[in-house]
Amino acid sequence: MGKTKLKLRKSNRKRSFLGFTLIECLLALLLLSIISMLFSASIKNTATVSNYLKSEKEKEWHIFVIQLEEELKNCRYEKTQANKIILRNKKNNNNVWIEYKLGKIVKVENGGYHPLLMKVKEAVFSEVNHTIEMQVILENDLMYSGKWIIPKEYTDE
Repeated sequence: MGKTKLKLRKSNRKRSFLGFTLIECLLALLLLSIISMLFSASIKNTATVSNYLKSEKEKEWHIFVIQLEEELKNCRYEKTQANKIILRNKKNNNNVWIEYKLGKIVKVENGGYHPLLMKVKEAVFSEVNHTIEMQVILENDLMYSGKWIIPKEYTDE
C-alpha cells in the first residue's frame, strides 16, 4: 500500500471566518443597552401613571362626597338598606334614594337617575348611631369609606 500525501493548497481567496467582528459586537451591545434603558424608563413611567390614576380616583371620591352632601341637603332621611339610602325631598315630598346599581352610585328621583360615582365594584350603606357609613370599592380595587351624620331634624325622632 502506498502512502498518500495530503497536499494543502493555498488559494488566492481570503480565508472567511465565521463569527462576529469587533464592530458588530459593539453595535449589538449598544443596541442591547438602548433597549434596556427604554425598558427601565417604561417601568418608571408605569409607576408614575399608576400614582396619577390613584390620585385621580381620590379626587373623584372627594367630589362624590361633596356632591352627595349637596344632594342630601334638601332631603329628609327615611331609612337605609344594604345598597341604598332612602330619603324624602323636603320641597315636593317625593321619594329620593341614593343607590348602588350597575357599577354606579346614582341618585334616583321622579323616575330618572343622576350618576354620582362611576366604575364602582361594590358599595354598602349602613346606619350606625345616627350616621350612615359608606364602604365603596372601585373597579381598580381601591377602597374608600365615608360617613354622613344624620342631623336630628332629618330623623323621625
